[in-house]
Amino acid sequence: MSARSQRPEDRTNDPPSQLSALEQALRQALSSVPRDQVVKCIVSVLPTEVFVGESARLHSGKVRKVSVSMPEELAEAVRARTGAGGFSRYVTEAVDRKIRHDLLGELIDELEAEYGPVPQELLDEARREWPDFEEK
Repeated sequence: MSARSQRPEDRTNDPPSQLSALEQALRQALSSVPRDQVVKCIVSVLPTEVFVGESARLHSGKVRKVSVSMPEELAEAVRARTGAGGFSRYVTEAVDRKIRHDLLGELIDELEAEYGPVPQELLDEARREWPDFEEK
């Protein structure tokens, strides 16, 4: 029996139905709050243990001192923003954001491998809804 010939209640577990429900939820979220809040919310709820394993959770509470080399101008810019006591926290938060961004990219790759790429017309529609979006 094809997905089209099934009754709607029988299709709720089909990937297209699940994607349709997700798409509706995302559209509603996008229309009601600024883009940066949506992105922040998505990143904050990513199940990082799924990607990095339970034993390698981010921010497990333990701290390890490390040495990092960076351009002098960058180190001075961080110090100017953070003062004497905030350098490590600033760098930690930046690395955490980068890891979450990388994990989100990996998730996108997995979803595209499973369901195919997002159709261009949907990408265009999303760009129209976020006029301040700039592709890098």
